[in-house]
Amino acid sequence: MAREKEGYRENIEQLNRLYPSHEALSLEEVAQVLNCSIKTVRRNLGHMMVNKKIMKTALARYMCG
Repeated sequence: MAREKEGYRENIEQLNRLYPSHEALSLEEVAQVLNCSIKTVRRNLGHMMVNKKIMKTALARYMCG
């Protein structure tokens, strides 16, 4: 069974505090969380997009490095 990455739970909890009613975040929201531009989000996380949004679980894994 695969283990979750170190820091995953902290990241998902932070995302849930910031966006409690969202399952997925828009590019603008992701850019705000990561403190980067939308262009950077699209370039680096574009492969994770589903219906122009990124799931919080995928973003939390990405944030673990």
